[in-house]
Amino acid sequence: MQASISHMFLFNDNQEVRILKFDDGLNIISGDSKTGKSAVIEIIDYCLFASRSTIPKGIITDWTELYCIIFRVKDKHLIIGRRKNSNQMYFNVEIDSDLIYNFSIEYFIDKKLIDLDEAKKEFEKHIGISVLDTRTDEEDDKRNSGGKVTMRSFVPFLFQHQNLIANKHSLFYRFDDFYKRKKTIDDYPVLMGWGNADFFDLQRDLESKQKELSQKKKLDEKLKISNGQLRDDLYGVLSFYYTFLGKELSDDITLPDLKKLVTDLPNSTANSVGDQNLNEELRKIDNLIFEKKKKLDVVQNLLSTIESNNDISKNYSKNINRLKSLASIETSVSEIHCPLCDQEVEAIKEKIAVIQESNEILEDEFEKIGTYVNDTSNQNSSLRKERDNLKKELKELSIKAESLNKQLLTEFNTKNEYEKGLLLRGRTEANAQNLIERNKLLSNSRSDYSELEAEIEELKNKLAGFNLKEELQKAQMILSEKMSAICELLDFEEEFKPGKILFDLEKFSLKYNIKDKENILLSEMGSGSNWLAIHLSAFLGFLYLHSISSTSKIPSILILDQPSQVYFPKVYKQLDEEVENEQKKVDDNIVQVKNIFKVISDEIDNIKNECGYKPQVIVLEHADEDDFEQFIKYRWSKDRDKLI
Repeated sequence: MQASISHMFLFNDNQEVRILKFDDGLNIISGDSKTGKSAVIEIIDYCLFASRSTIPKGIITDWTELYCIIFRVKDKHLIIGRRKNSNQMYFNVEIDSDLIYNFSIEYFIDKKLIDLDEAKKEFEKHIGISVLDTRTDEEDDKRNSGGKVTMRSFVPFLFQHQNLIANKHSLFYRFDDFYKRKKTIDDYPVLMGWGNADFFDLQRDLESKQKELSQKKKLDEKLKISNGQLRDDLYGVLSFYYTFLGKELSDDITLPDLKKLVTDLPNSTANSVGDQNLNEELRKIDNLIFEKKKKLDVVQNLLSTIESNNDISKNYSKNINRLKSLASIETSVSEIHCPLCDQEVEAIKEKIAVIQESNEILEDEFEKIGTYVNDTSNQNSSLRKERDNLKKELKELSIKAESLNKQLLTEFNTKNEYEKGLLLRGRTEANAQNLIERNKLLSNSRSDYSELEAEIEELKNKLAGFNLKEELQKAQMILSEKMSAICELLDFEEEFKPGKILFDLEKFSLKYNIKDKENILLSEMGSGSNWLAIHLSAFLGFLYLHSISSTSKIPSILILDQPSQVYFPKVYKQLDEEVENEQKKVDDNIVQVKNIFKVISDEIDNIKNECGYKPQVIVLEHADEDDFEQFIKYRWSKDRDKLI
């Protein structure tokens, strides 16, 4: 995703400011230790909605009251400000570049502070991340599985800290925390644009339907019902008969007593009020059906509205581009002449100028809207569940109503109340006996699964359209080839060559394949130069993948802290000792450091050739060689310029 950090600001209470400006491509901050270089990563991380500050305590935190970065996404400038020790943020969107160049703390005077989570959600919407639930099973706990996709899941791809860049035991920032590691892995397909809210909504729906089918089949395989269930079912049948008689069956009656009652039901008398009771019951059921249908209509209308709105949003980008194209005026208005007399026509020129100004304002408004997405999958899922429950309830009520109507018709055709009672008594006895023998009936009964199986098949076909597995495999091949090619250019031991880096995107594990024979882990390699080569190859490989993927929501940004560290401690030591016979090794170390920056610079150019823009790489470094002078943005020293 084309994005970069254009500026970083540190403000204090005395109207003083420290400004760092970054460009696309390679940016190097060179300098001594304890000048604030490593704090740059921590400040950016803090502004990118980290839950807590890891900015080194001391001079920087004592001096600074407000930290701010400007995150540029194409032509939009996302202004992110955060006071020290605070979980409230400033978040605003600007498209006026002049405002950015004249930026000061006064910008925030009339701006509203919002909670960190709210600011993060707005940021995510502006870069196209809006999936509220990545669970594939709606019964899973959101805290441990899935949940909302967060931009914090792409942070491990942006940073390589000083203690991480040549670490043999860990490749990614934050992966020492199991849940953060799992969250990044779970969110990665969404961050790459391979799965959206619809994908996970379909997954949950499929899981729910498959569970429902499994439960139906298990139910049909049961040969017996529990005593408690049998008691409830018998009570329902017998209480209906008692209602017809105008009597009441005790709520506390036991199963043995109910079984006895089946063979000794009371007879009806001429004083029974069965018709009245049946009609009252039917009226209640009809009212319930009416209310349920009203609720069902509301739910179905809401589902249709959401579907319609989603269709509109999917065509949003296409319509915006079409409108921008229609609004474009390419004609120069410096001189407008009449085609007949060749006289300059001032009135037309003025009108065109007004139209152009209006179009510029309109285009500015288009840019402010930009990429802004919202996730409706949770509402969809909840409404579908409510719809299905209402349909089920309506079906059950309709069956009851039909049964009552048939019974009323039968009652009407009988000669007298006594005969009605006899008929109902016989039916009640038969139904009760059937319930007692239900275990036999269930063994011969099978539900109709065809409708549910058809729904499951339809969901599977829709999910197949996302090609998630195919996208993962394709990305793994690209990563493996790119990482391996970059590693060949770095200082990597000959005994491991020829070899290939293999990265598993489902487990986020890295292996190095030696000569198509053996796979070894990073922790099984020796030498700091090998560890550094793997780290640089892996993260430049990810930078390449995230830059060339048109659907990626991961910013094309990489910040490296002291990649030369595995070489320069040796260089300094050898220079201090003035050991002549070691000068050749010293020179070789310097050559390797220069090569690191050449590989980074060449890869940036390679990405630009493929996707049309330069990704941003910020390197915080001790080394200061003439060969990469053009990339050095700031030189800091203990006695002169530094961050604070």
